[in-house]
Amino acid sequence: MKFLTRYVAYTRTSLILRELKRSVDKNVKILDVGCGNCYILNKLRSKGYNIIGVDRKPPCDIKMDVTNMDFPDNYFDVIISTEVIEHCNCVQEIKRVLKKGGLFFVSTPQPGTDWVRSILINIGLLENQEFDQHNFLVDIETLPFKKIFVKRMFFGTSQFGVFTTQ
Repeated sequence: MKFLTRYVAYTRTSLILRELKRSVDKNVKILDVGCGNCYILNKLRSKGYNIIGVDRKPPCDIKMDVTNMDFPDNYFDVIISTEVIEHCNCVQEIKRVLKKGGLFFVSTPQPGTDWVRSILINIGLLENQEFDQHNFLVDIETLPFKKIFVKRMFFGTSQFGVFTTQ
């Protein structure tokens, strides 16, 4: 894993763990939407959290289309989605399966900053992770959730937020 990729993953995971520790007990149901290489999923499991990961390809727990998930409405207490919502139209589906008052952790690139990521990839500091398919890139403050906090990170190229449903 490239230096910046590892640093970004560590930082996001630390923010998620800090908020989970502060806000919920370990028995809540957590979903990692688009879990990718399972980095966050494995870190949370190692801390005793009840978490499952879905993605379109292994090594996820459940192979699933995140735009049409096979879970009941209001099922999860916490949903985590890192670097996913910019690739597919899954925000309404995430909102559907998140319990009222549940927590939604999201990270996505800041709109208009893909050129910075391209430079970092070209000089070998960041892994190429499908940056060319950002068809649903948005400012997370416009998402249909109530904001708890939003943080701009990594030279303003990334946005991280914690939200809840009303």
